[in-house]
Amino acid sequence: MGALCAIVLVFGFFAVCQSTIRLRKYIAKPEMDDYKSDDELVGEHKSTSVRECAARCQTECSFYGFNPQMKKCRTHKKIFKSGMSNEGGWRYYTPDYILRDCKDIQTDGYFNTGVYEIYPYGTSTRPVTVFCDMTTMGGGWTVGTGQYKKGFGSPEQDVWVGNDIIHQFTKEETASLYVSITLGNGTTLYEMYGGFSVSDEAGKYKLFLAGPATGTLGDSMLNTGYAGADLSGMYFSTPERDNDGSSKNCAALSNHRGGWWFNNCNWAFLNGQLYPTISYCKWCYTLEIGASIRETMMMIRRH
Repeated sequence: MGALCAIVLVFGFFAVCQSTIRLRKYIAKPEMDDYKSDDELVGEHKSTSVRECAARCQTECSFYGFNPQMKKCRTHKKIFKSGMSNEGGWRYYTPDYILRDCKDIQTDGYFNTGVYEIYPYGTSTRPVTVFCDMTTMGGGWTVGTGQYKKGFGSPEQDVWVGNDIIHQFTKEETASLYVSITLGNGTTLYEMYGGFSVSDEAGKYKLFLAGPATGTLGDSMLNTGYAGADLSGMYFSTPERDNDGSSKNCAALSNHRGGWWFNNCNWAFLNGQLYPTISYCKWCYTLEIGASIRETMMMIRRH
């Protein structure tokens, strides 16, 4: 567990300090008892307990062994039974299951809003650090959703989790999308969509939205009353990749300059500049051009 300042409000400028909570589950493998492995060893350490040893199994570690007699811990990237040698007292632990997103974390019994590590691609990959909202609309929301493919941002800046990760969250089952905009006076408006998913890179991260659309912000993405503003079925565009439904590249316009699911061009656009002024409509027609906006946020929750 490491100290980290994480963005709570994804597209704004407000940060709070949280500690990253790592929730990876391991189970003992008795068939490997009294063996020691040298396969892809990350390190050997003095440890007084199996819990302390588990805590040493960080990003590069997928397996660990603990010997209570010798008070030693060995962490590994991989292990193979065929490559182990006899040495009494060792027991090895392997991943049992992983937490893919904030919904999994909540289901596993963790209800505190904060920063967590998740494994959207499985145990063989590095974890992804996300902020989990465990209070809004029942909790279980994963917040944030150049380099839009893999995600970008640092704890002290605005963050985009990444289109590949959003696809991982939503590819197998339907998810909900929660959007909120906080105005300069502190008022927060929100809209929740009952169906949300994003295709993979080969599908140009195509957006799927479905109702019901409920909230105080109004629907500016799904059934707007103007075909050129509806975003379901739109591909993700960036200044370098024009995939929108307009004759111009909406993402490259001087008053946009950000990736989004543009149509012709937008009634809803949560990315882009907030300060000092906004020369486009973040969420038409609930909010006018030039509206004072403090921050915007997207959250995803699987059903």
